[in-house]
Amino acid sequence: MKKIHLLVVIIALSISNGFSQSKKNDFKLTVSALPLFGSSEDFNSGLNGFVIKPTIGYYISDKTSIELNFSYATMKNLIVANTASYYNSYAFVPTLRNNFLNKNKLRIFTEFGFGLGTIKYNAENNDLSNFQHEELSGGIAVLTFGFGVNYYFHENFGLEFIIPYITINNITSEKSNNIYSGIGPTMGLTYKLN
Repeated sequence: MKKIHLLVVIIALSISNGFSQSKKNDFKLTVSALPLFGSSEDFNSGLNGFVIKPTIGYYISDKTSIELNFSYATMKNLIVANTASYYNSYAFVPTLRNNFLNKNKLRIFTEFGFGLGTIKYNAENNDLSNFQHEELSGGIAVLTFGFGVNYYFHENFGLEFIIPYITINNITSEKSNNIYSGIGPTMGLTYKLN
């Protein structure tokens, strides 16, 4: 019975007439997550980690927004100095997004972003931490570009799906240059704040 009730509520919200397109000066909040697929000299191909990404967006025109992404990433299954290791990373990535389709329920967009952050390597067993973990830790540069879709169930609430290509480079260590390169399908919830 609860599932039927939830389905009726979702359908009612989906067909309500309160929808509007994105407009200049709109604010939105999005919380999304993405698995990290890819390969590097430091890890194998496949699913190796994830990112959680809260984002605040502001429309500078009816179709163009500036998105301020704050992200937390973790990657496991790394080998550093013959030791099972992982890293945690934090980044701030301003992104420019253009909705080339800006309809009532559906927005299709492209985006490009560049930002900076930090990364910290550790051994899975803390007793095995070594100098190379410290040497690899430091500052990172993040470059991302891709396309995506927003679908609004209600005027203020919807889903977001993005297929970005992400490249992350260590900018403070001479020992490792490319940390991650690959796609990261991102799914999240978005809420219009005004």
